[in-house]
Amino acid sequence: MKRSTGRNPLGNDRGDISIFTCFFVVGIVMLISFLLLYASIRITCINIRNGAKMELNNLSASIYADTYRSQRETNFSEYLNTLYSSSDYTAMLEDMVTDGLASKIPLSTDDYRVRDIRLSFHVTGDRVEYVFTCNVEFYVYMFGHSYPAITRPVELTGYHNTKF
Repeated sequence: MKRSTGRNPLGNDRGDISIFTCFFVVGIVMLISFLLLYASIRITCINIRNGAKMELNNLSASIYADTYRSQRETNFSEYLNTLYSSSDYTAMLEDMVTDGLASKIPLSTDDYRVRDIRLSFHVTGDRVEYVFTCNVEFYVYMFGHSYPAITRPVELTGYHNTKF
């Protein structure tokens, strides 16, 4: 059965794809991949930030208990000296925050690793300010290997008033 145009209607017609179409499709796939990676990085940083906020609230409660006790015993200046000069005390507070954060979110996965967790303190007047910083290194898995793609810093600041 032939049509008037001379072609078989049941025949296999092959289409040609130009090289520009291939580049366009590859470009769209790369753009979507980049947007998904960007969204994943943003969501992970938000989760880490929220976990750190919860731990800073716990840290504030610990500082509250320490400063309240030291003010009742009228040795608040001794507490401040401990805060600044005792690396054991500040390391204990930093470990408390790190352990609490690790219980909320994994600090290392195939996709990212949280590193360089630091906690610093500043006392200004009647206020203890604490700054939590860390770096989150994100990885991309290609060709059977994991490569670092981007490192994002995370920084949170909190404070505790010492006047009662």
